[in-house]
Amino acid sequence: MPTDDQAPSRPPELNADFEQNVRFVSGDMVTGPLVVAARGLLGWGQAELAERAEIRRQTLAEFEAGVRRPQARVRDAVLSVLEGEGVRFVDIAGACGPVLNFSSR
Repeated sequence: MPTDDQAPSRPPELNADFEQNVRFVSGDMVTGPLVVAARGLLGWGQAELAERAEIRRQTLAEFEAGVRRPQARVRDAVLSVLEGEGVRFVDIAGACGPVLNFSSR
């Protein structure tokens, strides 16, 4: 039984299946709800991400809510900040989501 500081290991065949089904998502496929989830991983509010990305909080709110599609400049600024903090967006067997790479923090 693993201790609290040890992750359970998977059989090698599951590791191979997992790695085969994981791919990084390109920036134009990142949606507002994925940005909300990424902020959640970092424990940030909209104001903090908007400030770091040097965009208006209202612009970020509209992107996250799907009210409008952001300009490439806005999307790239948001993704740059999130990726700089170790967030990566992945597709695992058809399900997209953010993950946090602790080794890059």
